[in-house]
This record gives sequence, C-alpha cells and structure tokens, in this order.
Amino acid sequence: MNAMTLDLEAVAGRLEPRFGKAAHRWAGALPQRLTELVAEWGITLGEQLKSGNSSVVFRCAGPQGEAVLKLSPDSYAVREEVDMLRQFASSGRVPAVLAAARGAVLLESIRPGTLVEKMAQPPTPADYAGFLTDLHAAGDPAAAPRQLTDWIDVLFNSAARRGADLTGSKRLRDDLFAVPTETVLLHGDLHLGNVLSGGARGLVAIDPMACAGDPCFDAVDYVLEGLDRAEMLRRRDELAAAAGIDVDRLDMWCRVTAPIGATYVGNPAHSAELAAFGRGEY
Repeated sequence: MNAMTLDLEAVAGRLEPRFGKAAHRWAGALPQRLTELVAEWGITLGEQLKSGNSSVVFRCAGPQGEAVLKLSPDSYAVREEVDMLRQFASSGRVPAVLAAARGAVLLESIRPGTLVEKMAQPPTPADYAGFLTDLHAAGDPAAAPRQLTDWIDVLFNSAARRGADLTGSKRLRDDLFAVPTETVLLHGDLHLGNVLSGGARGLVAIDPMACAGDPCFDAVDYVLEGLDRAEMLRRRDELAAAAGIDVDRLDMWCRVTAPIGATYVGNPAHSAELAAFGRGEY
C-alpha cells in the first residue's frame, strides 16, 4: 500500500469526534509520517485495518515478519499502551512491541487473530481463567497509570451521559472498595473485542487501559457477554472456580458494570438481560 493512496478525509472524519479539528491537521501529515516510519523500521505497508476513533492501523511486513502498525494523534496514549504491553509481555498474552516512536507503535501480528466475540465456539471458563491468571501474574501494579477507583468513575460518567441508572452500581462499588483485596495490574478494558485467538498460543489481549485493582474486574466482560442470565451465571461460577477468585466479589463487580454494558449493547434483549443482572434478578 502506498501512503499517498489513503483516503485522508475519511481518516480525519473518523477521528474528528475524538480529536476535533486537529484530526484534519494530523491526517494531512499522515502520508509523510508513514513514509518516515517505513524507511526507519524497514517495513512494507499492507491493508488498512478497521479501528476505532482514536487510531489508524495497518497490516505490514518487516524484518521481524508480519506486524501491525498503529498510529494516533494521541502520542501520550500510544506511549502508555507501549509501556503497559511491555509490563504484560512476560505473560505471552499480549502482542510483542517490535518498535515504538512518537505517536506510533509496531506490534507483533497475532494469528489467526479472530476476535473472541466472533469465535464460533467461545473459550471455556478454564481457558479464560488461564488467560487472566497469566496476565495478572506479569505486570507490576505500581506501574499502573491509574487506579481502578478512578477508571470506574470514568466509566460511570460515560454511562450516565447515555442515561444509565447507576444508583445500585455505585452502592456496590463502595461496598467492594471498602474491603481490602489483592491488587494486580489490570488490563482494564477486557471486553471480548479486545481479546484475540492466538491459536496454540491461547488468548491474547490488545488495547489495554491498564489500572491497578481487584483481579475480579478483568473477569466481568467474559461473564456478561454470555447470551442470557443462565449462561452468565454459569460463566461466573465456573470462571471463579477455575481462576481461584472470590465468586461473591466477581458477582458484585458484574452487577456494578452490567448497567454500563446495557447502554452499549445493540441487541435489546441482551441489554435487558444485563440490566436485570445488574439488579440481581437471577
């Protein structure tokens, strides 16, 4: 792919909700930045990959084989991602950082790379427990850029703007934080769109929003992305047993976050199931 063939207006339009008019200036400079990185890192650009409203991502090839190039106007966020991926690196459960520069990172390509949310057969609770155990054993919570208490406030504020009733969630959150528990370096945003199938390697996490806190927090999305309450309860109980985490704390964290998830889910039936779970209607 030639950097000059990019649809820069489309790039700027996708990033503008996050970065405002600065997205257009950044997109205008993107071809030159790509040319510089191609030369510096010895890579060949491939297809542009789907990404959110904060970055531009390309498949590429280089001296270390297949890779993924990610660029963002938010150079601080990229720096944080690089630092946290390196924290988790010894787990083998995140992509390796191959190179990093201001606002850009070159990552190991994960194959087959299927999103867990799109897998025909989801990982078992035992598989997911192994994944979480490996992640949480690797990082240093003292290196976290934020605490779970602060991250929960961010999530609450966002959900409140979308009309969520968080009265019960806030009460449960306060109860959880009132009881000391183990603190680990959390991925922090472990919805199943941020977990990939790595084949024989197992599950691999991308895009951390790392924070220090209760290990139960990283388990909630696997539970709540069950199709109905019966499946959520099965996942909750089997995952807690397999991972050696407190099932009552996991249940409380699920109830804290279920109303948040209900505001994101496009499926009305699943949204209703999440809202009911948050109310403790089992």
